[in-house]
Amino acid sequence: MVFYATFVGYHPAVALVVVAEDNLEHQRLIVKVVRRLHHEVVTVSNGMAALDAVRSRRPDLVIADVDMPELDGVRLCQTIRADPDTAATPVALITGYLPASDPEHRLAGATVVVRKPFGVQELTDVVKGCLDGAATSAVAASAGFVDALLHTLDVGVVVCDPQGRLLLLNRTLRAFFGDDSASVPLSEWPSRFVLRHHDGTRLTAAELPLSRALAGEAVEHADMLAYDLQQRPHWLVINAHGIYDVDGALIGAVAAVHDVTAEYRAHRYQQCKSDVLEVLARAPDAGTAAAEMLQAIGLRLEWPYVRLWLVDPVSDRLLPAAIFTAPDSQPLPVPSSFERGHGLAGRCWERGEPVWVPDIHGPDSPVVPEIADAATYRAAGAVPVRSGTAVVGVLTFFSCERQEPEPAIAVLLAGITGHIGAYLERRRAEDLALQLAASVEEYIALVGHELRTPLTSIAAYTELITESPDTTPLSEVRKLLDVVVRNTDQLRALVDQLLDLAALESGQVTLDTAPVDLSEVVAGAVAAARPAAGARGIAVDGDRTGRLTVPGDGPRLRQVVDHLLDNAVKYSPDGATVTVTLTGADDVAELAVTDTGAGVPAEEHPHLLRRLYRGSNARHHGIPGVGLGLAISRAIVERHRGTLTIAMGQPGTTATVRLPCTDRAAATAQP
Repeated sequence: MVFYATFVGYHPAVALVVVAEDNLEHQRLIVKVVRRLHHEVVTVSNGMAALDAVRSRRPDLVIADVDMPELDGVRLCQTIRADPDTAATPVALITGYLPASDPEHRLAGATVVVRKPFGVQELTDVVKGCLDGAATSAVAASAGFVDALLHTLDVGVVVCDPQGRLLLLNRTLRAFFGDDSASVPLSEWPSRFVLRHHDGTRLTAAELPLSRALAGEAVEHADMLAYDLQQRPHWLVINAHGIYDVDGALIGAVAAVHDVTAEYRAHRYQQCKSDVLEVLARAPDAGTAAAEMLQAIGLRLEWPYVRLWLVDPVSDRLLPAAIFTAPDSQPLPVPSSFERGHGLAGRCWERGEPVWVPDIHGPDSPVVPEIADAATYRAAGAVPVRSGTAVVGVLTFFSCERQEPEPAIAVLLAGITGHIGAYLERRRAEDLALQLAASVEEYIALVGHELRTPLTSIAAYTELITESPDTTPLSEVRKLLDVVVRNTDQLRALVDQLLDLAALESGQVTLDTAPVDLSEVVAGAVAAARPAAGARGIAVDGDRTGRLTVPGDGPRLRQVVDHLLDNAVKYSPDGATVTVTLTGADDVAELAVTDTGAGVPAEEHPHLLRRLYRGSNARHHGIPGVGLGLAISRAIVERHRGTLTIAMGQPGTTATVRLPCTDRAAATAQP
């Protein structure tokens, strides 16, 4: 098979072809093929006649048989090449004796060699290839061809002399480094243009591909990191070779510079995606996953500052969930929250699409001024974290290098944040599944202990009363009845609480929502708790704040505060202090009740808000209760579109309630 390079779109005009063949059948065949291509033909039967035709007619192509009388095809080709007027004429030799690769053909200067037997299509391709190649040679020989070729290439091309002086820098490289870069000596390029290896290490003058080529090395796929005129990083791959004259003397070197930035970044983003998936697969909890995931993203993508924001359903704001700051990198003054549309994270949340900020100090930058003014970073960006179609968070990053909008990279980032959103959704689903599974255990516990215990006392003591003789003193019977009454009251309270919890969780209870001054509710609960606490020397400290209004059901909110204070007092040792704080910020009211008790073992923390659950320390120390207070409190708080969380201290426990202060959030409180 013979391959010819041609210019796309070139269609040769009618050409003149000299056919030199002494075999008439073969001659007719060749003539038929040439004429089918709409070219003119001159036929001769020997080499001398062919040479005369070439000199007199100046054909566009000569097709000659090697074995001809008077002058064979090889010598005919040599004679044509020796004459400057005919040297550029393409010659196709046809042979039945020597192989097409025989060196004699190459030395003769044949354009192509066709071996007998040949087919019509093969000969057709040879004729077309030779004539197209002749047209290409004419263009290549024209003035300005090399300049036009080099300046239209997307690949950078640079040529230097043996002393390293640049002789040519094509348009692609001039646009990258600047027009004056051609006058910079090769030895000064690493310092002038801050050239590095892909791993960030400095590139020396001796390591430059052109320098290596001048030293005799054939350089293939050398790596380089360089910055363009806008200080954007580009990852380059360079091939370089020496240029030698006909005597083998080095006269310079040439290098081809390929910009592989898109491929390099795509590879890094794929590696980042793999790292994130690995973290999400092995992380024991969401907090650990978030921290390790941001570290993987920051290190892999070379972003020194990365932060994850999650949507808080209580305040309808973005709250910080995790942060990564590279060693020796600048921390940023970040607000405690962002509302929709405010700042970089808020704008990304509002739009639901990536936001790129090439220059955080630019006039259109969404980065809030106090952050931009304090930052030494140059660029930033944000990507939404989705769970299905809903935006549940935003990933923001800051970079020391300019970051331009890149659709392909945005798609890869969206894939990474999509995995994060799916992970968060899966964790919520797993928590729900655990709660549902726990419900079965809870009701078994209810039948097995919480209901059976008072029923046992009621049944047994009733039986004792029934079997008592008529002569039994009334005082003794009254003691037995007191046990029955006390356990009956306990059982009634347990059933009432269970029915209340079931109604709250199913939505059968309607909240009487109105503006409620939460500070008054808390003050009333603190006052009610102090007598019982004081009997054990426990102080209940409450910082009374100004009016803090929330939309809600006043009695139900009082029920929550009473439960939390009751728990705090019960689990505190004598002489301890229970602290109650109430604050308001970002349209959220936050109530915290902290005790200094022994707390709950770490392995029991996930179970605290489950119904009928009581810590092992409470059971072992005989602290009264049935384990429904926190479960009912959580149900009430969630009906108010809020959250109830429990945090363990050293020692002590803090229960925190967060409630929305706006009607917008409360409007969704009713199922």
